[in-house]
Amino acid sequence: MREKLKEIRLSRNLSVQEVADRLGISASHYYKIEAGIRSPNFKLAGEFAKFFDSKVDELFFENELDDSSKNVG
Repeated sequence: MREKLKEIRLSRNLSVQEVADRLGISASHYYKIEAGIRSPNFKLAGEFAKFFDSKVDELFFENELDDSSKNVG
């Protein structure tokens, strides 16, 4: 799960539908991205970052990078 997306969305008191509407995607698509079931394309990832005033890597890769770096030895 992409905890960062959910945390930011909830901290701003936004529903899945509100964020999806503002990004021009369906609520179902947004939920799948937030749940980690789907990944956004490059353009949409940039729109997420702009909307949430964040960086793409912080929203989508921070946990993955942290986990993979633990395996480097």
